Amino acid sequence: MCSLPCVALAATVETQTGPHRSETPATTTTSSPVQNNPFTGALSTLEMRAQATVPDPTTPPSREFHDEHYGVSFTVPVAWELTRKDSSVSTFNLDARSALRSTRMRAVATIDFNPHPTSTFSGALFYFSVTPDISAAQCSTQATKLSPRRNGTATIDGVTFEHGYDQHGVICTEARDEIFTAMRGNACYRFDMVINTYCGGDVSGVRDITPDELNSVRNRMKAILDSVRFDADRASR
Repeated sequence: MCSLPCVALAATVETQTGPHRSETPATTTTSSPVQNNPFTGALSTLEMRAQATVPDPTTPPSREFHDEHYGVSFTVPVAWELTRKDSSVSTFNLDARSALRSTRMRAVATIDFNPHPTSTFSGALFYFSVTPDISAAQCSTQATKLSPRRNGTATIDGVTFEHGYDQHGVICTEARDEIFTAMRGNACYRFDMVINTYCGGDVSGVRDITPDELNSVRNRMKAILDSVRFDADRASR
């Protein structure tokens, strides 16, 4: 599969290791003016047209999440919902496919509106989860097991995380998950940035989301990741 066009992680990215087998998208000849896979870097004529923008809602307001047990905080943006329970707005085991059975979802922030309503965008979710009592190798593997889908490492509030990704779909790429894992104490801390889309073009007749639009959604979740803070006196219990 082709990889999602990503904005650089700026100061948070420390290293890039190993080439991706999916670095160079396959070239496909088609009579349709719309790309079937929005995660490619190419833009069709239709996609290059200016798209109408939708102003962000002003509610619910921005607020802070804090997990006292594991000592993690982050900022939930305006117009995003926050829940600590899976399955009410998300399906963690389907979105975070490399997570272990013992992984515990601690919180999920979900976008509460569609910033690109004329496109095939269908949702964005930011997960925080923890897997207790596993080895560092088991923790790292959660982010890198789908080799070579490894983006290197990223620094989150001074902690080095493994950074990888997973993406899947039947006809097109329907979900992309950027995965960050690191050991703190005896637990593996994990963050997932999930973008969901559906197939457009000849399949649904809806305009495929553009790479720029995908990056704009990713940047919203990147802002949440950048806001993560770890309690200095509590790595894990």
